[in-house]
Amino acid sequence: MHIVLVTNELATEKNASGGLASFTANMARIFAEKGHRVSVILFTTKEVFLEFDSDIELENVFVRKEVWDWTDKLTRIICFGKKKLYDELRRAILDLEKSYYISRAISKLNKKNKVDIVHYCNLQAPSLLALKNIPYVVRMSSLTRTCMKAHERYYSIEQKEYPATLRMRMEETAMKRARYVISPSLLCAELTQRLIGIKPDILESPFVLERRKWNDTVYNQKLKDKMYILHYGSLSYFKGTHIVAETIWRLLKEYSDIYLVMAGSSEEIYDENSGMEWKAFELVKQRAGEYGDRVLYLGQLVREKLYPIIENAQICWLPYRLDNLSNACIEAMAMGKIVIGTERSSFEQLIEDRISGFLCERESPESNFSALKEALQMTEQEKQKMGEEAKKQIERLHPEEIYKNYLEYYEKVIREW
Repeated sequence: MHIVLVTNELATEKNASGGLASFTANMARIFAEKGHRVSVILFTTKEVFLEFDSDIELENVFVRKEVWDWTDKLTRIICFGKKKLYDELRRAILDLEKSYYISRAISKLNKKNKVDIVHYCNLQAPSLLALKNIPYVVRMSSLTRTCMKAHERYYSIEQKEYPATLRMRMEETAMKRARYVISPSLLCAELTQRLIGIKPDILESPFVLERRKWNDTVYNQKLKDKMYILHYGSLSYFKGTHIVAETIWRLLKEYSDIYLVMAGSSEEIYDENSGMEWKAFELVKQRAGEYGDRVLYLGQLVREKLYPIIENAQICWLPYRLDNLSNACIEAMAMGKIVIGTERSSFEQLIEDRISGFLCERESPESNFSALKEALQMTEQEKQKMGEEAKKQIERLHPEEIYKNYLEYYEKVIREW
């Protein structure tokens, strides 16, 4: 089978990456190892140079500078100086152009070696101009309008209306046009059905814990011999870093031997006390007060350097507002770590509360502090038991199981096309 994976992110050894990037890399390798022909189309706004596995064909589709300049001029004329409208329309046109280039690249691949199925991500609507003569599926990394709302200061998952921009509408139109849409997360599938009337098929994502290339340099330099709680991901409202900030002083005051370690890109968060916006890690450190020297920020790390830090953490603290089957949670549970997550955020699909981890109330510093105390007071035997339960939960994401599920699904799509 010749499979083409279309993505705007790809995890490599040299660049830090999120869930979609890791998923694409894992899927490409799993199917290639099983003897399938795998091509990856990485679509970007500008040309990038990534090194990936030699047995997997990688093509970078990007917007050429002359096209970008032409789009810029056209959009400025249409918008008459309205900056917000200009930014949105310009990006929407670029997305449309990328979709065109992607379809053209797939057509060339198909002429060279018949393409059996194309697997698109949903972000930036790459399938909007998908070729109808080649079977394809669209996998949701997230429903963008709910995710964008979760990045804002005030958020409720239960709200009925989520404002959608032109680009979001394009993503949703592309999904509506697709006959086959996949979601790893039950919660994201539920939100998609409620907001845009599509019921995605549930296919969880593979997880590969590859230890051979781990790099423990950062751990040895900064964390060896320290007891610490780890909060990682993009540090933001979306990932619940504001809850960490509201809880940190009490935590470090009560547990004088514990450090808080943060890793990931840092967004801005509004501070109620000062009335100012701070970088997320700076706000947490400032809120720790006299214990600020026990808050350590490591920046954004590639997975090979991050994994030893996860493995040696006492607790992985992930009070996320929303996620699409969190890769951070899966990584930690696969290593037998205690994860403190949030209910109704997709974590409940992975964690059974107080058996394989902890689930807290969303937006509740009190609920998080209570779970942290309970976890820190567990005996070594209790921690080990919870860690074993966590590992069991992740066994269903073993590459062999996920490969079978996806192969059956791809074959069904091809058969029904």
